[in-house]
Amino acid sequence: MRRKFPLLTIVNTLIYLFIMAPLLVILISSFNSGEFLVFPPKGFSLRWYEEVLTGGRYTGPFLTSIKLAVLTTLFALPLGTMIAYAIQRFEFRLKNALQGLFLSPLVIPTLLFGIGLLIFFSYLGIRMFFLRLLLAHIILIIPYVVRTMLAGFSRMERSVEEASIILGASPLKTFFLVTLPFARPSLLASAFLSLVLSFDELVIALFLTGPGINTLPMTIYSDIQFNLSPSLAAVSSIIITGTILIGLLGIGIMRWGKKT
Repeated sequence: MRRKFPLLTIVNTLIYLFIMAPLLVILISSFNSGEFLVFPPKGFSLRWYEEVLTGGRYTGPFLTSIKLAVLTTLFALPLGTMIAYAIQRFEFRLKNALQGLFLSPLVIPTLLFGIGLLIFFSYLGIRMFFLRLLLAHIILIIPYVVRTMLAGFSRMERSVEEASIILGASPLKTFFLVTLPFARPSLLASAFLSLVLSFDELVIALFLTGPGINTLPMTIYSDIQFNLSPSLAAVSSIIITGTILIGLLGIGIMRWGKKT
Protein backbone atom coordinates (compact mmCIF):
# COMPACT_ATOMS: atom_id res chain seq x y z
CA MET A 1 0.00 0.00 0.00
CA ARG A 2 1.38 3.40 -0.99
CA ARG A 3 2.09 5.66 1.96
CA LYS A 4 0.37 9.05 1.96
CA PHE A 5 2.61 12.09 1.68
CA PRO A 6 2.56 13.90 5.07
CA LEU A 7 1.92 17.34 3.55
CA LEU A 8 0.18 18.69 6.64
CA THR A 9 3.09 17.69 8.87
CA ILE A 10 5.57 19.42 6.59
CA VAL A 11 3.49 22.59 6.44
CA ASN A 12 3.12 22.67 10.23
CA THR A 13 6.86 22.13 10.66
CA LEU A 14 7.65 25.00 8.30
CA ILE A 15 5.24 27.28 10.17
CA TYR A 16 6.85 26.40 13.51
CA LEU A 17 10.32 26.99 12.09
CA PHE A 18 9.23 30.35 10.69
CA ILE A 19 7.90 31.37 14.10
CA MET A 20 10.88 30.06 16.07
CA ALA A 21 13.64 31.25 13.72
CA PRO A 22 13.81 34.83 15.09
CA LEU A 23 14.02 33.51 18.64
CA LEU A 24 16.83 31.15 17.71
CA VAL A 25 18.71 34.00 16.02
CA ILE A 26 18.44 36.08 19.20
CA LEU A 27 19.58 33.20 21.41
CA ILE A 28 22.59 32.44 19.22
CA SER A 29 23.55 36.12 18.82
CA SER A 30 23.56 36.62 22.59
CA PHE A 31 26.77 34.55 22.83
CA ASN A 32 28.67 36.81 20.44
CA SER A 33 32.12 37.80 21.69
CA GLY A 34 32.30 40.95 19.55
CA GLU A 35 31.21 44.48 20.33
CA PHE A 36 28.34 44.61 17.83
CA LEU A 37 25.15 42.64 17.38
CA VAL A 38 25.76 40.43 14.35
CA PHE A 39 24.64 37.03 13.09
CA PRO A 40 26.26 34.58 12.96
CA PRO A 41 28.35 35.48 16.03
CA LYS A 42 32.10 35.89 15.60
CA GLY A 43 32.91 33.91 18.72
CA PHE A 44 31.47 32.38 21.88
CA SER A 45 31.32 34.40 25.08
CA LEU A 46 29.12 34.93 28.14
CA ARG A 47 30.34 38.49 28.70
CA TRP A 48 27.06 40.07 27.64
CA TYR A 49 25.05 37.97 30.09
CA GLU A 50 27.45 39.09 32.80
CA GLU A 51 26.99 42.71 31.77
CA VAL A 52 23.20 42.40 31.80
CA LEU A 53 23.11 40.70 35.20
CA THR A 54 25.74 42.83 36.94
CA GLY A 55 25.91 46.07 34.94
CA GLY A 56 22.85 47.65 36.55
CA ARG A 57 21.40 49.20 33.39
CA TYR A 58 18.60 46.65 33.09
CA THR A 59 18.08 45.85 36.77
CA GLY A 60 15.91 48.85 37.67
CA PRO A 61 13.67 48.67 34.58
CA PHE A 62 13.36 44.89 35.03
CA LEU A 63 12.18 45.26 38.62
CA THR A 64 9.73 47.97 37.57
CA SER A 65 8.30 45.75 34.83
CA ILE A 66 8.03 42.77 37.20
CA LYS A 67 6.29 44.86 39.86
CA LEU A 68 3.93 46.29 37.27
CA ALA A 69 3.12 42.88 35.79
CA VAL A 70 2.46 41.26 39.18
CA LEU A 71 0.24 44.10 40.43
CA THR A 72 -1.63 44.17 37.12
CA THR A 73 -2.30 40.44 37.38
CA LEU A 74 -3.43 40.72 41.01
CA PHE A 75 -6.05 43.30 40.03
CA ALA A 76 -7.02 42.24 36.50
CA LEU A 77 -7.41 38.53 37.22
CA PRO A 78 -10.15 38.73 39.90
CA LEU A 79 -11.91 41.64 38.16
CA GLY A 80 -11.87 39.92 34.78
CA THR A 81 -13.02 36.63 36.33
CA MET A 82 -16.01 38.25 38.06
CA ILE A 83 -16.97 40.12 34.89
CA ALA A 84 -16.75 36.96 32.80
CA TYR A 85 -18.81 34.98 35.31
CA ALA A 86 -21.52 37.64 35.39
CA ILE A 87 -21.70 37.81 31.61
CA GLN A 88 -21.79 34.03 31.24
CA ARG A 89 -24.20 33.12 34.03
CA PHE A 90 -26.69 35.98 34.31
CA GLU A 91 -29.16 37.65 32.00
CA PHE A 92 -29.63 41.40 32.37
CA ARG A 93 -30.35 44.46 30.32
CA LEU A 94 -27.51 45.88 28.20
CA LYS A 95 -25.58 42.63 28.60
CA ASN A 96 -24.28 42.74 25.03
CA ALA A 97 -23.34 46.40 25.40
CA LEU A 98 -21.44 45.65 28.61
CA GLN A 99 -19.63 42.75 26.96
CA GLY A 100 -18.65 44.97 24.05
CA LEU A 101 -17.44 47.67 26.45
CA PHE A 102 -15.10 45.32 28.28
CA LEU A 103 -13.79 43.86 25.04
CA SER A 104 -13.28 47.20 23.29
CA PRO A 105 -9.57 47.52 24.23
CA LEU A 106 -8.95 44.44 22.08
CA VAL A 107 -10.09 46.19 18.91
CA ILE A 108 -8.92 49.76 19.59
CA PRO A 109 -5.35 50.34 18.33
CA THR A 110 -2.92 50.57 21.24
CA LEU A 111 -1.59 53.87 19.91
CA LEU A 112 -5.02 55.52 20.10
CA PHE A 113 -5.63 53.85 23.44
CA GLY A 114 -2.40 55.33 24.82
CA ILE A 115 -3.22 58.83 23.56
CA GLY A 116 -6.71 58.62 25.03
CA LEU A 117 -5.42 57.50 28.42
CA LEU A 118 -2.79 60.26 28.43
CA ILE A 119 -5.46 62.90 27.86
CA PHE A 120 -7.79 61.30 30.40
CA PHE A 121 -5.19 61.01 33.18
CA SER A 122 -3.97 64.54 32.50
CA TYR A 123 -7.54 65.81 32.82
CA LEU A 124 -7.93 63.98 36.14
CA GLY A 125 -4.62 65.38 37.36
CA ILE A 126 -3.01 62.00 38.00
CA ARG A 127 0.70 62.80 37.99
CA MET A 128 2.05 59.61 39.60
CA PHE A 129 3.54 57.87 36.59
CA PHE A 130 3.58 54.37 38.06
CA LEU A 131 -0.09 54.68 39.03
CA ARG A 132 -0.86 55.80 35.48
CA LEU A 133 0.89 52.75 34.09
CA LEU A 134 -0.80 50.39 36.55
CA LEU A 135 -4.30 51.67 35.80
CA ALA A 136 -3.64 51.57 32.05
CA HIS A 137 -2.31 48.01 32.21
CA ILE A 138 -5.30 46.84 34.26
CA ILE A 139 -7.70 48.35 31.71
CA LEU A 140 -5.71 46.80 28.86
CA ILE A 141 -5.38 43.32 30.39
CA ILE A 142 -8.92 42.81 31.73
CA PRO A 143 -10.39 42.05 28.25
CA TYR A 144 -7.90 39.20 27.78
CA VAL A 145 -8.90 37.75 31.15
CA VAL A 146 -12.59 38.15 30.30
CA ARG A 147 -12.24 36.36 26.95
CA THR A 148 -10.23 33.50 28.45
CA MET A 149 -12.51 33.02 31.45
CA LEU A 150 -15.65 33.20 29.30
CA ALA A 151 -14.33 30.18 27.41
CA GLY A 152 -13.66 28.37 30.68
CA PHE A 153 -17.05 29.08 32.23
CA SER A 154 -18.91 28.21 29.03
CA ARG A 155 -17.66 24.61 29.21
CA MET A 156 -19.21 24.08 32.63
CA GLU A 157 -22.80 22.89 32.89
CA ARG A 158 -25.04 25.04 35.07
CA SER A 159 -26.46 21.88 36.60
CA VAL A 160 -23.16 21.23 38.43
CA GLU A 161 -23.49 24.48 40.34
CA GLU A 162 -27.18 23.87 40.96
CA ALA A 163 -26.38 20.44 42.41
CA SER A 164 -23.88 22.01 44.79
CA ILE A 165 -26.43 24.55 45.99
CA ILE A 166 -29.11 21.85 46.39
CA LEU A 167 -26.69 19.88 48.59
CA GLY A 168 -26.40 22.83 50.95
CA ALA A 169 -23.50 24.93 49.69
CA SER A 170 -23.97 28.67 49.49
CA PRO A 171 -23.56 30.41 46.10
CA LEU A 172 -20.27 31.94 47.26
CA LYS A 173 -18.94 28.58 48.47
CA THR A 174 -20.08 26.96 45.23
CA PHE A 175 -18.20 29.55 43.23
CA PHE A 176 -14.90 29.03 45.07
CA LEU A 177 -15.08 25.26 45.59
CA VAL A 178 -16.85 24.11 42.42
CA THR A 179 -16.78 26.74 39.67
CA LEU A 180 -13.24 28.06 40.00
CA PRO A 181 -11.59 24.62 40.29
CA PHE A 182 -13.42 23.56 37.13
CA ALA A 183 -12.14 26.69 35.34
CA ARG A 184 -8.61 26.36 36.73
CA PRO A 185 -6.94 25.87 33.30
CA SER A 186 -8.53 29.10 32.07
CA LEU A 187 -7.58 30.84 35.30
CA LEU A 188 -3.93 29.81 34.94
CA ALA A 189 -3.95 30.80 31.27
CA SER A 190 -5.38 34.20 32.22
CA ALA A 191 -2.69 34.72 34.84
CA PHE A 192 0.02 33.76 32.34
CA LEU A 193 -1.37 36.13 29.71
CA SER A 194 -1.67 38.94 32.24
CA LEU A 195 1.93 38.60 33.37
CA VAL A 196 3.40 38.30 29.89
CA LEU A 197 1.32 41.00 28.19
CA SER A 198 1.81 43.49 31.01
CA PHE A 199 5.54 42.82 31.20
CA ASP A 200 5.89 43.20 27.43
CA GLU A 201 3.78 46.34 26.94
CA LEU A 202 5.69 49.20 25.30
CA VAL A 203 3.33 51.62 23.53
CA ILE A 204 1.33 52.53 26.64
CA ALA A 205 4.54 53.10 28.60
CA LEU A 206 5.86 55.50 25.96
CA PHE A 207 2.86 57.77 26.54
CA LEU A 208 2.33 57.48 30.29
CA THR A 209 5.78 57.27 31.88
CA GLY A 210 7.91 60.16 33.04
CA PRO A 211 11.14 60.94 34.90
CA GLY A 212 12.22 58.13 37.21
CA ILE A 213 9.96 55.45 35.68
CA ASN A 214 11.42 53.22 33.01
CA THR A 215 10.23 49.75 32.06
CA LEU A 216 12.38 47.04 30.52
CA PRO A 217 10.69 47.20 27.08
CA MET A 218 11.37 50.96 27.03
CA THR A 219 15.03 50.39 27.84
CA ILE A 220 15.35 47.75 25.12
CA TYR A 221 13.59 50.03 22.64
CA SER A 222 15.97 52.86 23.49
CA ASP A 223 19.02 50.62 23.09
CA ILE A 224 17.80 49.38 19.71
CA GLN A 225 17.83 53.00 18.54
CA PHE A 226 21.07 54.22 20.11
CA ASN A 227 23.10 51.29 21.51
CA LEU A 228 22.78 48.18 19.34
CA SER A 229 25.02 45.76 21.27
CA PRO A 230 24.84 42.01 22.00
CA SER A 231 23.54 42.86 25.47
CA LEU A 232 20.16 43.35 23.80
CA ALA A 233 20.22 39.76 22.60
CA ALA A 234 21.31 38.61 26.07
CA VAL A 235 18.49 40.35 27.94
CA SER A 236 16.00 39.21 25.29
CA SER A 237 17.23 35.62 25.68
CA ILE A 238 16.71 35.84 29.42
CA ILE A 239 13.14 37.07 28.85
CA ILE A 240 12.47 34.27 26.35
CA THR A 241 13.82 31.65 28.75
CA GLY A 242 11.81 33.05 31.66
CA THR A 243 8.61 33.06 29.60
CA ILE A 244 9.14 29.44 28.55
CA LEU A 245 9.81 28.39 32.15
CA ILE A 246 6.65 30.14 33.39
CA GLY A 247 4.65 28.43 30.64
CA LEU A 248 6.08 25.03 31.53
CA LEU A 249 5.35 25.68 35.20
CA GLY A 250 1.74 26.46 34.35
CA ILE A 251 1.44 23.28 32.27
CA GLY A 252 2.93 21.27 35.14
CA ILE A 253 0.48 22.78 37.62
CA MET A 254 -2.48 21.94 35.37
CA ARG A 255 -1.29 18.33 34.91
CA TRP A 256 -0.73 17.99 38.65
CA GLY A 257 -4.22 19.34 39.27
CA LYS A 258 -5.76 16.78 36.92
CA LYS A 259 -3.99 13.93 38.73
CA THR A 260 -5.17 15.11 42.13
